[in-house]
Amino acid sequence: MVESNSGSNTRHLPIVIIGTGFGGIALAVKLQEAGIEDFSIFERAKEVGGTWRDNTYPGCACDVASNLYSYSFAPNPDWTRTHSTQPEIFEYLKKVTSDYDLYPNIRFNHELEKAEWDSENQRWRISTNQGDFTCDVLTTAAGPFGNPVIPKFPGVDAFKGESFHTFNWDHGCDIAGKNVAIIGTGATSVQVVPAIQPIVKQLTVFQRTPSHILPRLDIATSAIKRAASKHIPLFQRSIRSMWYGVYESLVGLPQFVDSRFLVPFEKVTRYHLNNQVKDKTLREKLSPNYRFGCKRPVFSSLYYPALQESNVDLVCESIKEIRENSIVDADGNEHAVDVLIYATGFRIPHQISEKLIGEGGRSLSQFFGTKPKSFMGTSFSGFPNLFMMLGPFSAAGNQSAVFMLETQADYITKAILAMRKQNLATVDVREDVLTAFSNDVEQRSQKTSWVSGGCNSYFQNPEGGNGGLWPNWSFMHRWQSRQFEVAKYNVTRRTELENV
Repeated sequence: MVESNSGSNTRHLPIVIIGTGFGGIALAVKLQEAGIEDFSIFERAKEVGGTWRDNTYPGCACDVASNLYSYSFAPNPDWTRTHSTQPEIFEYLKKVTSDYDLYPNIRFNHELEKAEWDSENQRWRISTNQGDFTCDVLTTAAGPFGNPVIPKFPGVDAFKGESFHTFNWDHGCDIAGKNVAIIGTGATSVQVVPAIQPIVKQLTVFQRTPSHILPRLDIATSAIKRAASKHIPLFQRSIRSMWYGVYESLVGLPQFVDSRFLVPFEKVTRYHLNNQVKDKTLREKLSPNYRFGCKRPVFSSLYYPALQESNVDLVCESIKEIRENSIVDADGNEHAVDVLIYATGFRIPHQISEKLIGEGGRSLSQFFGTKPKSFMGTSFSGFPNLFMMLGPFSAAGNQSAVFMLETQADYITKAILAMRKQNLATVDVREDVLTAFSNDVEQRSQKTSWVSGGCNSYFQNPEGGNGGLWPNWSFMHRWQSRQFEVAKYNVTRRTELENV
């Protein structure tokens, strides 16, 4: 790790990456493979893992098949299930970090407070809880989701029980034998409810909008299959390719080809509901009135059965107020609550956008406004030498996020190589290039159910347009990112700076 100090308390690091989730680790490995070793990774926690370190709620698992939700350069033959749980994914990330000897490059307990572009010196000035730094190139790999969102319900301050967001699951809170309420019925709640239902006295589930739920096709991986994956690499690569094709085609067809391909998905979710829920009244409560894909689809074969247990109530009325030991719904019904759990999602975009200050003192959050924009989900005009992983329009709705992150890691690595080879001090994507890309994305998004499916979700921006999903095949994103085209950027060469 290269570090310099000009005599002040500010230390200079050539390349800084923020975050050690799948994105930050992928970029670090790609830089290593390219022979670039002078990078540092800032991590606010004391271990790597990102969201798979932080989310430890009961039942936490991945909806994407393990062989695809992993790095192509670090296949894991030891996955114990088709779809892995949080502890297993967390261990995988730690192993990759160790195998590639990345720990020496990581500064743990370093939380970004602010990063501001210094136009005069052509570098980023970074403030952290551990001191100040500068760097030539800054990449944020903090992910698209920010801090947990907890709605401010009337009377919530009077509540005397224990409460927490699923992201901050309180493992010291004993919920066994207690009256528990969970607010929200999205992807997280659908995993939590079956996990805690058997141990609580009463579970009250507050639903605002039902989800389209598909059966979860998750099975244990046999010892024979694990052995084949370990000793026959082509076997595991074939499984990975199969899963890639399944996600790419089945989920991509209704979004990028013809919305009529949504019908089979809607029929499957309807069959799944009808098959598992026999009570007509409950089925009506659980039936979405919007197109498949408008909200994040959910996978579970345990959620519907859990809702029908004798100690579970599904409440579809809105919350009127929260009292000392209860919640009152809009119909005036009072529900006893000892422990209140929020499964209410996260802020989008990530709050890090408020901490990144580009040219003219404008934050990335201000740049986004109500209509996020980018070039390839990676670069932003007016923010030289800044790259983002899973920025607006780089998260694929039909593919593993890890695939997209590897694409971006390759692109950013090529950008840094180009800067060094061509002696470039700064690269800043041209505004006309960014505008053309953003307009194309907006146009392609119009026919997707993400924006025209008849619901409100985080897939949409405040203006009702695409909130940040890549509206095309994932291989097209990789194709368009196959090389770093310097001509699409405004550049400053180091010799020009020396002559100023």
